[in-house]
Amino acid sequence: MIKADHKKWARFIFDIYITRELKNKFNRFILVNEFPEIEPGSSLLILPNHFSWWDGFFIDYYTKHFIKRKIHLLMLEEQLKRYWFFKKVGAYSINPDNAKSTFESLQYTAEVLNDLDNFVVYYPQGKIEQYEKRPPLFKPGVLKVLENSKLKTNVLPVGFKISYSENKLPDVFVRSGKMISVAPRENSFELIRTEFTNNLSLLDEFSPGEKSIDLFTL
Repeated sequence: MIKADHKKWARFIFDIYITRELKNKFNRFILVNEFPEIEPGSSLLILPNHFSWWDGFFIDYYTKHFIKRKIHLLMLEEQLKRYWFFKKVGAYSINPDNAKSTFESLQYTAEVLNDLDNFVVYYPQGKIEQYEKRPPLFKPGVLKVLENSKLKTNVLPVGFKISYSENKLPDVFVRSGKMISVAPRENSFELIRTEFTNNLSLLDEFSPGEKSIDLFTL
């Protein structure tokens, strides 16, 4: 597997690049609700939906405004080999077709989670699927991610949506779900899956006229 190899110079370049790209391709980056409080002394696992090529950029841009820990984002090994720069800003790999590689990736994830200087981004759908699909795919691999954690884990579902209106460029909408506290070896799969799905439903119900914040202006 390929481990994350954070470099300050890479993060500096990437932050400039991602901000420019998002502002050139989207009209607004709308926060539907506030980012929830992270329980001190707990590891952090973020579960975004996966519906577009932009998803990794969305979650990186969103979390860097609210989380001071180092991001670690799990992505397919074949993709990380192609886009090697991403490991310099926190990406690491998994090869689901190789049992040994998968085991190593899950063990590495546990190590990352057990360090409170870090947080992990994991896509529970396992692949890109249409945003409108309900219920969304939610694979049980999230349990494998959590089972080796030695600390209580804050699990946060996050939903993103791209929406077109009267403007030339589309808007990005993001909503954080309920923060779920999971004790070591606790099986909270159904609770997490339900909250992941419910958060997307609540994102669908949000009206652009409601109170919100444009992250581009912060």
